[in-house]
Amino acid sequence: MQSEHVRLSNLQEQYDRVDGLLEDYLFRLNIKGKNAIRFSLLVEEALRLAKSITKDESVVEIWFEGNSRVSHICLQLESNIDPDKQEQFISISTNKENSAGKTFFDELRAFFIKPDAATWTLSNYEAELLLKRANDKYAQESWDNLERSVLASLADDINVSVKHNNVLMVITKDFTESLVTVKNKKPIFISEQLFLTAEETALNKAYENVDGLINSLNLTKKDSLHVKLLVEETIGMVKEMTGHFKGLLWVEKFETQCSVKMISKTIMNADIKHDMLAMSSTGANELAKGTMGKIKDIIETGLLNYESVMKLQQEYNGVSIGFGGLGVYNDIGLANNPGAFSGFMWSMSDYQKQLGKGKDSNEGMQAAWDELEKSIVAGLAKDVIVGIKGNNVELTIVYDYKED
Repeated sequence: MQSEHVRLSNLQEQYDRVDGLLEDYLFRLNIKGKNAIRFSLLVEEALRLAKSITKDESVVEIWFEGNSRVSHICLQLESNIDPDKQEQFISISTNKENSAGKTFFDELRAFFIKPDAATWTLSNYEAELLLKRANDKYAQESWDNLERSVLASLADDINVSVKHNNVLMVITKDFTESLVTVKNKKPIFISEQLFLTAEETALNKAYENVDGLINSLNLTKKDSLHVKLLVEETIGMVKEMTGHFKGLLWVEKFETQCSVKMISKTIMNADIKHDMLAMSSTGANELAKGTMGKIKDIIETGLLNYESVMKLQQEYNGVSIGFGGLGVYNDIGLANNPGAFSGFMWSMSDYQKQLGKGKDSNEGMQAAWDELEKSIVAGLAKDVIVGIKGNNVELTIVYDYKED
């Protein structure tokens, strides 16, 4: 669903028009309670950012697009910033001496004023900071600012693209039930990060550091064992990855849950992409073995394109099961608009629900369901969410603590 587009010439005086537009959008999609509050806060923060970087007479166009699972706040505006503000922000953004005083808004505004690429995304920014923060005090300060930002903490991604003097900002909110805690609340504790590549030396070092990572979480004996298995299963998946894989893995601890997180940037050369596209175009995939094997294939294939993921299949009892398409969720309208959004999400729980609906009448789905039931990851995790955008991958394994 796409809402009406509203053009605002004075954000301060015309906010009631946005309020009415938002209320209608939330009502039509039946978005209620805390989800509605979080989405409304995102709208307020987005407009506050727009107001801070535009001239008083500038026109801002706003609309909402998506569904009850994934929704987007879309803002389009001219990037001809007030010269005084431009000079001020460029001075801040190019001088490392002033980095300690910069907020997340300052970082984002710097892109509007002097973009160094065609697009800026929150997921890319987070990944770069995570890779830098161990050895760069300015990156650590930027990360602290990021964690304090309402906009960054509530949004699942922010995509800003610039063409000529026009800026399109798309803020994404994922309402998936299994992500409610791990995406919207601040962790009690964040473990150290394990550096991952497909090289044996790096993987062996990661395995060696698993026990220390798990001990730092101070979980019960049972939960420690379960989370350790999930971490090791993830490292094992990386071992089988194709291409130049580089990622970070860590665990975030919450009151009743924890999440195993992995972010990565994978670069595949033309030959590897050609071979993988040739394989995916046949609709066959005999390499997928078990749940983590499927997740590996979804990640690798998702780095190519959305259509290739939808073709991923595995044969069970002579019946082909499209394990890629069965677990994918996103807003197709924006997914087909590369200027606004070019990614997708895959959920293990969605895949499981789809198999559950069809297993009684489909032998292939029954066999796939049985395989999932025997999986270590599926047996322990509440959900596994894979998000892919461009060359960036985010994996989240949500684990509910078990009672002793």
